[in-house]
Amino acid sequence: MDVRDSLEIAHTAGYLNFLKCYLRAFSVILLQITKPQFVDNPEQKLRNIVVEILNRLPHSEVLRPFVQDLLKVSMQVLTTDNEENGLICIRIIFDLLRNFRPTLENEVQPFLDFVCKIYQNFRMTISHFFDNTSVAVEDVKPMEISTSSDQGLLSAGHVGNGQLNPSTRSFKIVTESPLVVIFLFQLYSRLVQTNIPHLLPLMVAAISVPGPDKVPPRLKTNFIELKSAQVKMTYGSTEFVSIFRLIPEGRKPLFS
Repeated sequence: MDVRDSLEIAHTAGYLNFLKCYLRAFSVILLQITKPQFVDNPEQKLRNIVVEILNRLPHSEVLRPFVQDLLKVSMQVLTTDNEENGLICIRIIFDLLRNFRPTLENEVQPFLDFVCKIYQNFRMTISHFFDNTSVAVEDVKPMEISTSSDQGLLSAGHVGNGQLNPSTRSFKIVTESPLVVIFLFQLYSRLVQTNIPHLLPLMVAAISVPGPDKVPPRLKTNFIELKSAQVKMTYGSTEFVSIFRLIPEGRKPLFS
């Protein structure tokens, strides 16, 4: 907490020493000492504070030697952690890819692969929240925590009070993704023709998944998040088509 509240050092000549000292410690906390949490507890608070600190680091040239490691940690948290920490990591990843281009072009693809995965699993996410909605919240067992995002997506139970959604099963993460991907395609245009033909059909399929006919009061927030995600994907898919049209006709790959 004291480190987070004392980040003024990042704007002084001591920033480099701060990074040398603390970045490795932060990585160890997130990747070794603690594990992703799907309930609001002290370990989650610690992880969240560390991620917040990483998000507040100034993106000056002093940070450049540490960018690869910071991206690696942020992607690991995004793909395995809860949506609260995942949303912050999306901002970290995008800001790094934006501010330190073009040398990070190879680091964009893992993020795009993650986005494809959450779109591909969108129907399962809807089923998780809205199938068997008659089950009472108090009867639901806590989720089984796994470091595998796939296992977390498939084995977790319905989220009750005090529980946090995995980032791989989060309407909020889906909502944030289209705009970020649009900007990344603008910054790294060479990735457009290899990714849009795969990404766009997944988005269209996700948009087409119908929501529940009836929504119990306790799931109204989830339903609003679902519709918000589909609206953002609709906007994103329209933009993707516009971006794809800018590719010369002879270089366009076929949609799968």
